[in-house]
Amino acid sequence: MSVTVESVRSFWHEYRRSKIGLAGLFLLGVLVLVAVTFPVIGDSEVIKYWYGDLTYFQDYPRAVPPCWAAGLLSDKEPTSTIVVRSDTDPQKLASMLYLEEVERGELEGYAIVAVFPIDGDELPADLYMSMNLGYEVEEPPVAVDEIRIEKPDGSALVVKPRTIIIKLGALTQRYTVSEIYFEGPDGRVDLVTVKAGEVEPKGPLARVLQIEEKPASISEVFLGYPEKKLEGAVINVNLRSMAQSIATKTINSLQALKLIQRQFKLELVEVDERVLDAGIARLATSLYNSIFTSNIDAAFNPEGGSLNILKGDYKLTIILAGSGLKVEMEPLKVVVKGSCYGLMGTDANGRDLWQALLYGTRWALIVGLLTSAITVVVGSFYGVVAGYAGGIVDEVLLRIAQIVYSLPVLPFLILLSALIKPSIWIIIILIVLFSWPGISFVTRSMALQIKSEPYVEAAIASGAGTLRILVLYVFPQVLPYMFASMALSVPSAVIAEASLSFLNLGDPNLVTWGKLLYDAQNAQAALKGYWWWVIPPGLGIAVVGMTFIFIGNALDAILNPKLKR
Repeated sequence: MSVTVESVRSFWHEYRRSKIGLAGLFLLGVLVLVAVTFPVIGDSEVIKYWYGDLTYFQDYPRAVPPCWAAGLLSDKEPTSTIVVRSDTDPQKLASMLYLEEVERGELEGYAIVAVFPIDGDELPADLYMSMNLGYEVEEPPVAVDEIRIEKPDGSALVVKPRTIIIKLGALTQRYTVSEIYFEGPDGRVDLVTVKAGEVEPKGPLARVLQIEEKPASISEVFLGYPEKKLEGAVINVNLRSMAQSIATKTINSLQALKLIQRQFKLELVEVDERVLDAGIARLATSLYNSIFTSNIDAAFNPEGGSLNILKGDYKLTIILAGSGLKVEMEPLKVVVKGSCYGLMGTDANGRDLWQALLYGTRWALIVGLLTSAITVVVGSFYGVVAGYAGGIVDEVLLRIAQIVYSLPVLPFLILLSALIKPSIWIIIILIVLFSWPGISFVTRSMALQIKSEPYVEAAIASGAGTLRILVLYVFPQVLPYMFASMALSVPSAVIAEASLSFLNLGDPNLVTWGKLLYDAQNAQAALKGYWWWVIPPGLGIAVVGMTFIFIGNALDAILNPKLKR
């Protein structure tokens, strides 16, 4: 026992003198730590749905860089992506999306309130919240009385959806127009002002023309929602879609009302020139942009200067009102799709590449270590038996090894992977089948040399059996070479698996670095400049290879006397 302990101490004393050996050991420790602790430091749900239900990633921005890189490569500070769900952080979500009662005159009122942060200089690509909403009213409809977005600087964008009802004799027409204005320290800026409620037809028109203005119903603002009762439906409130809906209804209604106002010489709606000059698409974009800036001119005019995105907490309030109204709301999620995400960005499907990079470490080590261990054991045993047996046995075994060694490995792996249903274990077996001959040639030569040593001949003369000689005299001499070969064989095994996965011949159910590169190639990531999708998996493969080359060279220098200086 003391001899073994002393041998280990002597080995470690030699090993720690090798700087690259210590570097390799440190890197191996980091890789093993990442692989073992992934269930703690990683997100297993991301891996679970990676090649399954891609709708799991619909709340994440697509093909965006990591936040640390986006900040370095741009003069603007990137806007972070925020996804808060009820199943992951219910307490935080409750503070970001909630329901409260408000006074609305004789009617009952409820406010759906959403608070969301913006921390960058770029517009969020999308911003929405999801909730389970239910409501019921005694006298329909449920009205959307006001939509208000309060900004970090104290200003606010206010939208009041209004329905203008015009009755001309037996003919009745309804028009949905949103009153839009901004409130700020410098006062109020009106874009659309609805005056239909103040208009009183005079003269002969008073007999045939009736004009009424009232808050728009929920079915007119959010298409498809019932006006009286809704039982627990999932509702998504998307700011871009809301801006598009408001712009569409307002522009279409203004065009129709323009003819009525001209014909009857009535001023039902007063409109700012910035709205008159804009089409639906431009007005929708301008409204969305105006949410995040205090520079209204820049929001509605590309030449009006910089948007100057306001950083801080925004507050969206949607006020519902109705007679005897009762509302119930369960928050589900709040999503801010920014211009960057996490430590390694996302791919074209919005999947977190950092999680895949961490998880891929596990399979890189499993494939590399298991394949190299089996290959070295099989090759060493084969070579030792051939070299010690000699004669015709050695000749036959040597020719078999040479035939296998001469086969083109990658084409055969591709062919067999295409014919056999691929799995990671099948791939490991296939790599072993083509990797063992190189080890066997060296161990055969070692066995031939050891067999002629005097102590082996003395053992044979004393009647020692073949198995005893192999176990006690031959294999102990080969063992140091086997350890070094195991370390040095890992990189080729990792590259072989990555090559098959890159060609889509790997295990379709596993997230590996090779599969990441395959997905990147399919999405033309390199051509589109998605470097964060291509470089990290390649670096991961290189780091694993470098780790075991460092360790293997250090072991070889210690265990092979010819390499000692």
